[in-house]
Amino acid sequence: MKPMFLRTFSAGLAAILLASCGPESPEPQGTDIDCAIGAGSDFAPVCTLERSADTGTVSFLIHHPDGGFRRVEYDAETDQIGVGDGADPLKVSGASTDEIAEFAIGDDRYRIPSNMLRSPAQ
Repeated sequence: MKPMFLRTFSAGLAAILLASCGPESPEPQGTDIDCAIGAGSDFAPVCTLERSADTGTVSFLIHHPDGGFRRVEYDAETDQIGVGDGADPLKVSGASTDEIAEFAIGDDRYRIPSNMLRSPAQ
């Protein structure tokens, strides 16, 4: 016969394991964009850009393939892109052009077509 604490512990452990087997999150909705997640990685179209508008500022949620994300904002009045939240600053790359906005946040780098930044909210 097992001691009482072992039966209680076993039941609690089973409940935790079952709870962690919940349904997966749905795929993010949006447009695929090029990103390079982590130091030394190459650009690939593996991130998803989700956009929302709020009184003159357009917010973007960039979903990483590993489930992480970054929030950025575009201000049409100043034609500037910036971090929506987080501790890491956004650095615009010298590779940005009229067609592509390229920037980094921490070790992660992103390329967003400029027309996606500047187009009216959907």
